[in-house]
Amino acid sequence: MSNIATMSLNPLFLRHDLMIELGRLEMAIDSARSQSAANDTVGQLETRCAKINEALSKLPA
Repeated sequence: MSNIATMSLNPLFLRHDLMIELGRLEMAIDSARSQSAANDTVGQLETRCAKINEALSKLPA
């Protein structure tokens, strides 16, 4: 059980998870733009991307 807790706190796993989420958000933004979704929907997705990029920049390389 302690291995699971360690994995969730490991910056490498966190970076991986954030990169996956960033990819999903970028695909959602592309899809929303191609379907002419509301600007606030795209804006919310872009805001989420910015927050994830900020979090990634704070993680150790």
